[in-house]
Amino acid sequence: MTVLNTRRTTQAVAIAAMGLGLATVVPTVAGATYPGGNGDIAFVTTRGSNVNILQVNPNAPNIGTSAGDLAATTPLTAGATDAEPFYSPDGTQVVFSSNRNGRFGIFTVAQSDTNEATPAVEISQTTPESHDDYGPSFSPDGSVVVFNRDNLAITSVVASVGPSSACTLYTPAGGLALGGTNGDASRVVFDPVDATKLVYVSGTNQIHLLNGFVQPTAATPCPSEAGVTDVNLSTTATGSALGSAADENPDWAPDGSKIVFDSTRSGGHSLWYFTNPTSATPTVAALWPGQAGSGGTTDTQPVFSPDGLHIAYTQPVTQNGQQVIDYESNTFGAPLSSATDLTLGAGKSANSQPAWQPLQPGPSTPEAPSALLLPGVALLAGGGFLLVRSRRRTA
Repeated sequence: MTVLNTRRTTQAVAIAAMGLGLATVVPTVAGATYPGGNGDIAFVTTRGSNVNILQVNPNAPNIGTSAGDLAATTPLTAGATDAEPFYSPDGTQVVFSSNRNGRFGIFTVAQSDTNEATPAVEISQTTPESHDDYGPSFSPDGSVVVFNRDNLAITSVVASVGPSSACTLYTPAGGLALGGTNGDASRVVFDPVDATKLVYVSGTNQIHLLNGFVQPTAATPCPSEAGVTDVNLSTTATGSALGSAADENPDWAPDGSKIVFDSTRSGGHSLWYFTNPTSATPTVAALWPGQAGSGGTTDTQPVFSPDGLHIAYTQPVTQNGQQVIDYESNTFGAPLSSATDLTLGAGKSANSQPAWQPLQPGPSTPEAPSALLLPGVALLAGGGFLLVRSRRRTA
């Protein structure tokens, strides 16, 4: 497709320019909500004393080696248990769930922060908290955040207003997938090109498509649910029977044409995708058909790159027994062997829940971060390096 070819060319030019230290201005791709290059990948890790969110630059030198991955990684949050990161459409903010105030709430922090030099702000509740909120994501224009409240209701908040704008958007008959100690598998996600649609994971671990929402605003934070329709993609998409399997962790392609997810349809956890999910005839297929029927596969939590060409995902059993974040170094659907490990490091940390930062075109586009060894900035547990990552921006 022309759009994909344009994106591929754009990405190649951007990466080459970043390598030379040049500012990049990436042209807008028609029809894409997140035009521009692929930025950092955020992920959740247990490598420190808490469960926190780190960011890694997948285009850094020597990525896929222990030293290269460590040098390209910067700590973002500093709470007790911080999980489920999701970038704003312009890439400047990260929304996540955290239990730092006693129960799980939804917080935002600047993407350029390090170890919360400026503390994250809770937007879903005031303290003392009375709910558990999991799985946040932004609307296509970045004005609204939706999340799973108490595993019962899809709830929204106007990001600029905060807790006073929290409203129930939709209450599924069977509830939502359980957000556990780190909120895993419970994310609710807008269609990136149509804010009237979103997907969620039901209490029976099936992926549903909702259609007909009126987007909340500061003036009308609680629009009516009337007219919202609910379609179970897991059972209606043609291509493979669901049976007793579980589908989890959906993520949209930037142009809305696909939803990638993980599933136990093959006996283990492997990656699948819906094509044309909002059409009358969605289809489903395994991303790597060779895995189908193999009970030993354990790939989970896939997310698309902002240009739609790659995915990042969690591979639970790999180097030194640690759980790592991999990404496809070739196009979507390339062989499994093309994956690059982004989270190698000392120790046996569990790394999971990746999210991919979109880099917007224009004068505010950040360049690829560079790692600098500086004293007294941020100590990564187990690695022994003190580092901070600078973020140069074009004028």
